[in-house]
Amino acid sequence: MKIKKGDTIKMLYGKDAGRQGTVIVVDAKKARIVVEGLNMYKRHLKGDGKTRTSEIVTITKPVPVSKVMLICPQCNKATRVGYKIERGVKNRICKKCGESVEPIIEEVKKEKKVVKKKTSTTKKTTVKKKTTTKKSNSKKTKK
Repeated sequence: MKIKKGDTIKMLYGKDAGRQGTVIVVDAKKARIVVEGLNMYKRHLKGDGKTRTSEIVTITKPVPVSKVMLICPQCNKATRVGYKIERGVKNRICKKCGESVEPIIEEVKKEKKVVKKKTSTTKKTTVKKKTTTKKSNSKKTKK
């Protein structure tokens, strides 16, 4: 998926068309995202009269990924996303300005020293004794 959590997007269609927001949740299987402050709906909850009170709750519903467009952090324009492979790492790039959408993370290799600790090899074993009870199979006869 070309849009990730934390990206700034622009809504293209719907009641929030033209507005911008930050991606909170990405559902890749359903191809939907939840955007902070966009696609808000009211939900009426009925109280049970004992513990829960009735109220109107504002919830954010997921939006299809096809209805949004990524905003490039460098040029601040809504753009399509391309990919470029550099140093074996796949990066997302802006199609308008050609800059990377996400920061390049340089890998720093640190040598790890392996330290083995000596542990005692003696283990205490416990043996449980099983008690068996025998039942007699004698039948009582009536006279």
